[in-house]
Amino acid sequence: MQVLLVNSPHDTIPTGTQELIREIGWHATTATDYRSALRTVSDEPVDVILLSQPRSGANNGADHEDYERLMRLVDVRQITGFMLGDTSDSRPTESMGRLDLLDRHVAVAELRGRFAMIERYHEHFRRMEGEVRNMERLGKRLNEHFREVDQEMRLAARLQQDFLPKISDPIGNLQFATIYRPATWVSGDIFDVFRIDETHTGFYVADAVGHGVAASLLTMFIKRSVVPKRVDGNDYTIATPSEAMAGLNTALTQQELPNCQFVTAWYGLINHETLTLSYARGGHPYPILVTGEGAVSPLKSSGALLGLFKDEEFPTTEVQLSPGDKVVVYTDGVELAFQTDKDAPLDTQAYMDSFQSFADQPVRGMLHSIEAQLDDERGSLNPRDDLTIVGVEVLKP
Repeated sequence: MQVLLVNSPHDTIPTGTQELIREIGWHATTATDYRSALRTVSDEPVDVILLSQPRSGANNGADHEDYERLMRLVDVRQITGFMLGDTSDSRPTESMGRLDLLDRHVAVAELRGRFAMIERYHEHFRRMEGEVRNMERLGKRLNEHFREVDQEMRLAARLQQDFLPKISDPIGNLQFATIYRPATWVSGDIFDVFRIDETHTGFYVADAVGHGVAASLLTMFIKRSVVPKRVDGNDYTIATPSEAMAGLNTALTQQELPNCQFVTAWYGLINHETLTLSYARGGHPYPILVTGEGAVSPLKSSGALLGLFKDEEFPTTEVQLSPGDKVVVYTDGVELAFQTDKDAPLDTQAYMDSFQSFADQPVRGMLHSIEAQLDDERGSLNPRDDLTIVGVEVLKP
């Protein structure tokens, strides 16, 4: 091991120290002052340093500056050792770093014991320092990896958003509005609104179980598998909600998804002329109908989960709408978002009360108010599930 012995302008290293170092098989280098010690530490490998602390009251500014620079370099190089000072008046300071404070008149025998302790633990310390450096390199690589993943997830989120319809203007006599909030970068929810012909508009909301990347990949498959009409040459036939849901279920079951992977969905078809809403449901939360008078009621229908069993049936149900009526379709993330106490049993009435309180507003204002309330809920920055709401209002002439 390489030892640097530093004599201060006012003190020298205890007599016999160099002989002791040679006796234990170490190598010693002597510096006559702090400046020469600074050059040695800068240019040569040093394992241990032994130096005298400047005496209090010493007024040599250059020496003090050299001492401070030396201490900073010793700390950066993580050199261990001892500082000789007046132990009765001095206490270890932050500038001493890894150095222990010893009495200026320390006996050589005590130095022998101190050096033996350093020799015993030196290899352990170096090994630990190596492990720390390895961890730092690993941490740097992980940070780079996380940045890459973050960039990829941001891109995936933008792409998924691009697949969603951009709705602002009315579609005929229907006004749509939406809320779409992934729990993470990407969502297991998906919705779509599409004009089928001059008389019919279809829309649906689907929810792949879970959230995150796996569920978001399934939403892309859902979008491709929903078929609103069958084209035969120049003719076409509009699929009933029952047929559209059955087709989606068939496509999902053919993929032979794991039993833990399933989908809930609700599909609606509105006739612009008759204002008839036909719909089918597959394990999805019941949408709500808000009449022009402000009455709120669920649109109930039967239908099993999608993607589990072949040949499931999803009956079509019809309801007659009137100008001023609104239909609000949502995913089960809404039920969780309105829970004020996250540890209490699920309150299925909480979100219904909110919908009721905004029932007199137009659909776009209603969803805007719901979104503002969601922002005020505790935990809104860390949602437990994806949340999607699609609302449609029959405009008054």
